[in-house]
Amino acid sequence: MEEILNYTPYIALGVSLIALSFVIRNYLRKSGIYVKGQFCISSSAYAEDQYVSSFTLENFKDRSVIIFKIFLRVGPNYYIELTDFEYEPKILKPYESFSQVLKPVDYYSVNMNRIKLNKLLSSRKVKTSLVLSTSQGKYVVKEWIKRWDPVFDFFSNHLTAPIQPMRPNDQNGFYGADFAYLVRLTTEDGYKQTTAIYSGDFNYPRFEKFRLTEECLLTKEKLEDFLTEQAINGNLSCVGIEVIDGKELRSKSYGSGFQKSIEAKSYSWLTYFVIGKLLTKRSNIRLYFINRKHKKANKKLQQTLKSRS
Repeated sequence: MEEILNYTPYIALGVSLIALSFVIRNYLRKSGIYVKGQFCISSSAYAEDQYVSSFTLENFKDRSVIIFKIFLRVGPNYYIELTDFEYEPKILKPYESFSQVLKPVDYYSVNMNRIKLNKLLSSRKVKTSLVLSTSQGKYVVKEWIKRWDPVFDFFSNHLTAPIQPMRPNDQNGFYGADFAYLVRLTTEDGYKQTTAIYSGDFNYPRFEKFRLTEECLLTKEKLEDFLTEQAINGNLSCVGIEVIDGKELRSKSYGSGFQKSIEAKSYSWLTYFVIGKLLTKRSNIRLYFINRKHKKANKKLQQTLKSRS
């Protein structure tokens, strides 16, 4: 019993320190501003000046931040205005994030004069950062939001495969990627009905009063003529027929990438983390020597051209 009483002051001190740490953490969580951010500088084929195409802010405090304006500071003295919330301040709530996409600019202006910033925006030596005009004054966003993307992993392991789902637009509808044609029928009341036709549909009844033939599915024109004939004979109730070629539509929407198809293979974790890393290192070493060979050849060619001139 006496031994327990001897430890009582230390236990009380430990409890007090724990309580004090919770109080300090709660105070820090609710005081001041702590906002992380990120931005993307882009260029457009239709505009000469580079611009911030998007930015994201994330509030890491348990209190709201009132934002009046958002700037991109280039170097120590240039401030590019990105967004103005002067008449309707943006309230960034606790632990809330805010993103905005910006359009290209025609040019930048200072004191009614055009100013060009491309050299500064593209220079790695010039520091750029987001600056917020808040209800507590100027706040410089110092920490970058740590984003992750599988593309980053690809450079360290070439077995990483970033995959993008290719979706059609709402106008064409959703019929998969294997249809041969899309048939759009317009009725007398203006209603448009779209039917997907596949290469083997001559074996299945796609329409109530007739079946498609293998010959009519050979080309878009033959299918259109066949359906027009069925409409004339009274087997198809419509006033307009439009046939869309599936290959042409996919080529227009997705380019030539759709023509190549590969089957996904199953890799074990050991293969991915060990074999994949080794194959990536070998590929990087091979690419290094190829680039060095090209640089030597290019340098030799330039020396030859100088000697001739």
